[in-house]
Amino acid sequence: MGVHDLWSIVDSVRESVPLYSLSGKTLAVDLSLWVCEAQHVRAMMGKVSKPHLRNLFFRVTSLTLMGVKLVFVMEGEAPKLKAETMNKRTEARYGGFKKTSEAKSSSNTSRGRFKAVLKECAEMLDYLGVPWVTAAGEAEAMCACLDSWGLVDGCITNDGDAFLYGAQTVYRNFNMNSKDPQVDCYQASRVQTELNLSREDMVGLAILLGCDYIPKGVPGVGKEQALKLIQTLKGQTLLQRFIQWKEDNAGVSAEVAKKVPHCRVCLHPGSLKAHERHGCILCESKHFCQPQDFDYQCPCEWHQNEQTRQAFSFEANIRKYIIDEFLICKDKPVSHFKRRQPNMLLMQKFANDKMEWPKHYTSEKVLVLMTYTELINRKCGREFYSQVKPLRILKSRVRNAIACFEVIWSTPEHYVFPAEGQHEVRTVEEEALFRVAFPELVECYLRDKALAEETKPKSKTTPDNLLLVEKYASRQIRRLFFLN
Repeated sequence: MGVHDLWSIVDSVRESVPLYSLSGKTLAVDLSLWVCEAQHVRAMMGKVSKPHLRNLFFRVTSLTLMGVKLVFVMEGEAPKLKAETMNKRTEARYGGFKKTSEAKSSSNTSRGRFKAVLKECAEMLDYLGVPWVTAAGEAEAMCACLDSWGLVDGCITNDGDAFLYGAQTVYRNFNMNSKDPQVDCYQASRVQTELNLSREDMVGLAILLGCDYIPKGVPGVGKEQALKLIQTLKGQTLLQRFIQWKEDNAGVSAEVAKKVPHCRVCLHPGSLKAHERHGCILCESKHFCQPQDFDYQCPCEWHQNEQTRQAFSFEANIRKYIIDEFLICKDKPVSHFKRRQPNMLLMQKFANDKMEWPKHYTSEKVLVLMTYTELINRKCGREFYSQVKPLRILKSRVRNAIACFEVIWSTPEHYVFPAEGQHEVRTVEEEALFRVAFPELVECYLRDKALAEETKPKSKTTPDNLLLVEKYASRQIRRLFFLN
């Protein structure tokens, strides 16, 4: 995925940061990345219905409760040049195709089956109130554009192409299951200053090393050779050097000479019978000729001109498909992202139909998003219809070493309890956020708590109690001496 070996090249600037450090940031998420990851989680295979939806729900919930604002990006139409790479990925995901359909689908980049999965995810995001947009082409390109436009603070993607599209901050390799969740962070500014790799240099690396558009890259060129070439450019980028190569070869004629018959033994001009009778000039033989290896290049005029023509064609493809793809933004500017409140009723029906979740389970999971949304809206002074209201603080709690309140809320509409007779809705909220959102309720709780401490009866030690304690101690001492 992306430029071959790019992650190993930029590994020295990788920084592992706590997941909680993303609090307050707005991040663009390449949704296809999370969908693909969920399809390869062994713990969910054969046990979980719609693992991509389950994975998406709990990641959205966890990051939202950390204070991270997410904007998801859906894949658009892929370039035709990417057909080979996409067919290989589809074969890996779904077990390949029948031979009868291979030729028909060899140039198909519509992503029909995958788009159906993304549509399910988009439907759930709507019910959770999380914004999403559709890219004109590649999702990582749209993520990078949102980052470069300053609409988000970074991208969540495993595709290194994001740097080539202009991303400034990229996050990958989430570790959300540990007590200390971490994520790898890459800054384009550090790639530029510490590794001397500009955006155009990385586009050049995509051409040399290979990427989704040129899967094999330039034969014989590896990571070490490409980096050495960049070191020798002295201020030029790889793309500037490519242009210089074109100018240096501008005088070379690309006209194709008429192809003459070639001997199938020595691969030189002339027929096999003519070489058997009179020999071959290039082989320097008088009769018959010398067999050549299968990869032998004939030095005749036609082959030389053919190599030149292919070189010009290759460069034209680079400019048309690679440079234009990475350096020209195809996505339309976005003014803002519309965030909505979670919809309890629609989410219950969706989760039951798609993931077989009972309504009381969905109610419990969506409730924490509703209460968090209410706290954030109150903190930011946003005027939204309140779906749920706090009634009182039950007690103080500590969760993950963070001071919290256990709060009793009004029962939201369509909420389903797991058993009859239950009527209280409770959540645990961070104390600092709750204080800002509902200061009067906190003051009332603290006042009642202080009053309860003052009126609490204190235990008094009476003379009769002291006498009983003294008798008990004396008895224990005598027993100890008797045993000894």
